[in-house]
Amino acid sequence: MRASIIFNPAAGQRTYLDEVRQAADFLATRGWDIAAIEETRGIGDATTYAREAAAHGHDVVFVAGGDGTIAQVVDGLVGTATALAVLPAGTGNVFARQINLPVPGGLQLRPILESARLLAEGQVRAVDVGRITPRKGRGPSRHFLCWGGVGFDAEVSMAVSKEMNRKRRLGILAFLATGFFLLQHYAGTGAIVRVDGRRISRRMIMLVANNIQLYGVFIRMAPAAVLDDGRLDVFYFEGSSPLRTALHAVRVILGLHIGDPKVAIYQAQQVEVITYRPLPVHVDGDAIGYTPVIIEVVPRALQLLTPPCAPADLFMDGVGAVAPQTPWDWVGQMTHDAHTAVWDMR
Repeated sequence: MRASIIFNPAAGQRTYLDEVRQAADFLATRGWDIAAIEETRGIGDATTYAREAAAHGHDVVFVAGGDGTIAQVVDGLVGTATALAVLPAGTGNVFARQINLPVPGGLQLRPILESARLLAEGQVRAVDVGRITPRKGRGPSRHFLCWGGVGFDAEVSMAVSKEMNRKRRLGILAFLATGFFLLQHYAGTGAIVRVDGRRISRRMIMLVANNIQLYGVFIRMAPAAVLDDGRLDVFYFEGSSPLRTALHAVRVILGLHIGDPKVAIYQAQQVEVITYRPLPVHVDGDAIGYTPVIIEVVPRALQLLTPPCAPADLFMDGVGAVAPQTPWDWVGQMTHDAHTAVWDMR
């Protein structure tokens, strides 16, 4: 298997280059031909390196970075035969958590190396991706593997991106602090949304199109989302006041948003969003512009290398994956990680 590694040195809260090299060395011992470790220097580099890898016929591109870096690599690999593999090195690492890879900050001392070990035993699946395109060709399309959002969460992402040193220092707390500050004054705006052609006109605080189940680090916003069903799980949060914004935030955190009459839920292939004032838009946590936009699914357009521990309910067939994790499973996994961490320190 021929592969390359794309590494974002600005991702996460510390440098992971040594761990990335360890992962490359391990893969080489397993018969992988690692052509290069490419370090990104700015926005778009990950996409360029991914396209070059696909053009050179690489079987897999490993991306060591956060969810935003992964989205850039997806831009370069969508529609090609080259598979994406994730080595978690970001701040939230939501997609890595979704497929049950160990992430930095946990009890596993070398999560990138351990992720490489799991992926070496994995399988390639064709999965859906989302695509966001400005209406009337006003900009390039961007793809997402996790979610695309309009409104409040995109506002948070945009604010955090302006303080990258703060994000690197505080990690997830930077998002929480920024979100809490914005909650105090964020109100909805008038919007016209077309869900697979069906017109909806309500005041909108936030719209999230989910391709996966997790949202943020630990919130299961879309528990029915499947990666290869050809649809996005769309959540339309209605409201017109900061109080309603705060209530939505609390309900999402507690998992009470499903069944809320102020939250409309759809499974859709295409969503068009037009707002009376421009609202920010993000893909996988990276702000990319403003409304109006078209959000759509691109069915099974990405080859994804998944570990044996990926949850069964994330795929249509569930073959070769573990069952959804229960609280007791989580306790067992934490105990196993603690044992591994102590053993690694010997």
